[in-house]
Amino acid sequence: MGAAELLPLAALLDGVGFHSLEAWGGATFEAYLARGEDPWAYLRGLRQAAPKTPIQALIRGQNLVGSRNYGDDTVELFISRAAELGVGIFRVFDPLNDLRNMEVAITQAKSVGARVQGALCYAVSPAHSLAGWLQQAKGMAGLGVDEIVIKDTSGLLSPQATWELVTGVAKAVRLPVVVHSHCSSGMAPMSYMAAVEAGASVLDTAISPLAWGSSQPAAESVVAALQDGDYDTGLDLELLVEIKVQVEELKAAHRDRLSASADRVDSDILRYQLPGAMLDDLRRQLTEHEAESRLRETLEEVIRIRGELGHPPLVAPLRQLIASQAVFNVISGNRYSTVTQELKDYLQGLYGRPPQPASAQVRKLVLGQEDPITIRPADLIEAEVAPARAQLRRGGRVASEEEVLNHILFPALKVHPIETRVAPSADSAEAPEAVAAEPAPIPAPAPAPAPAPVETARGAEFEVEVEGEVFKVRVSGFGPGLVGAPAPAPAAPTVKAGSVTAPMQGLIVRIPVAVGDRVKAGDVVAVLEAMKMQNDITALAAGEVTAIYVAEGDVVGPHQAILHVG
Repeated sequence: MGAAELLPLAALLDGVGFHSLEAWGGATFEAYLARGEDPWAYLRGLRQAAPKTPIQALIRGQNLVGSRNYGDDTVELFISRAAELGVGIFRVFDPLNDLRNMEVAITQAKSVGARVQGALCYAVSPAHSLAGWLQQAKGMAGLGVDEIVIKDTSGLLSPQATWELVTGVAKAVRLPVVVHSHCSSGMAPMSYMAAVEAGASVLDTAISPLAWGSSQPAAESVVAALQDGDYDTGLDLELLVEIKVQVEELKAAHRDRLSASADRVDSDILRYQLPGAMLDDLRRQLTEHEAESRLRETLEEVIRIRGELGHPPLVAPLRQLIASQAVFNVISGNRYSTVTQELKDYLQGLYGRPPQPASAQVRKLVLGQEDPITIRPADLIEAEVAPARAQLRRGGRVASEEEVLNHILFPALKVHPIETRVAPSADSAEAPEAVAAEPAPIPAPAPAPAPAPVETARGAEFEVEVEGEVFKVRVSGFGPGLVGAPAPAPAAPTVKAGSVTAPMQGLIVRIPVAVGDRVKAGDVVAVLEAMKMQNDITALAAGEVTAIYVAEGDVVGPHQAILHVG
């Protein structure tokens, strides 16, 4: 849903009396950029549409709203700008519950006068215990948070565990406790009642058309269940029902985008202790590999990998990392023969400290003798804001703070809401400062236009941006002279003994070997980008590279031969 659909709903929700509206941050930032809309303009619109209810943003600690750690200067600027434009509550968590990754975001949010929630990413594993959760809550209280959130994205909170956690946390830190759970396993409504009776102050809910299944319990149901009793919320149930009708209509307009299993309760979530979104992701990936029948095998592999990685909570981006690796291990039949760059970074400690140390055997298999770092990961990241601003200026733009942040966070998805192109003056090599511009209006939802090729005698030229750098690309054979049926594609090379094949469809981003090179078993011979991750493809046996069938930039299909080692 785009801003044009959501802002009228925000205005209605503002009259209900909610504690807050979690309406920004998390995955919404990237989603808006991908639509060609500006998340900062949307935030301005939210603040105007719902002036009475605090706007709440979900922040992944040092990851902010992305999938990697960013520099402290980026975190500080992002938090400051978001607070200035309307965020009143920041919910801060770290996928590994590593407090070091939360400290800068929490400190900065407090310094700009926002309310801060510190979130425990709930998980069930041998590495997690009530004592550990209470210690984590005390650590967040020490950083100055205003509320503690029990964040259960997998739907694994039982009523008994909820009671113990809420009472334990409230007693340990003397702060309000918020409970967030999903209905994937079917336990959330019962756990919510246990939370209320244990003293929880806030429950996360969703409007009923978008509730249940892999979402939260319905707001209308929770309000009605507590009405006229000791825990009456005082919220306007009649208004909620009116809003529900409008949300139902919007849902119908987007029904083709909904997951078929989004509304389901699935007992696999209890058995394998993973969130519904991850279960959906595994099914999708296996379908792409025509391996749907291997779901049970892959689920068992998820459990095994998670244990080898130190039992991390299965929240973004770690759940995607583990899901992809499980599929690779099952499809290839050779565990860790194909690994992602993200897995390497995790084992190097670049995501933070896991609940338990990762398997030394797996670390050696993936990294060799390299030891993980022990310092805070962000201490290795140099300042990002000033270089990004300078890079945009070299391109002829005086960038707003929002544009600089978009450039750092999602360089391939930027929009430019406040942009001033300048030319150097006659007496100065420096471009003048931009005159302050009014915020751009929120654009109507529309698909992003495709880049228009520039026809030349030899082909077509495109400007392509990769990680903030702009490259000119010429595609031969494009233009008005190309008519009729396209030329047939060359036949794919035959897979034979010694062939190194692609484990899935993807883009070849690097081939570090050449014909005639000698390689050993386990050497990286190609890097494939798929599912937003870079995957090393390794030689299965020692020998000489006798043929390379693809080039960097080629898209390959699953099981397609990439090169031959003889």
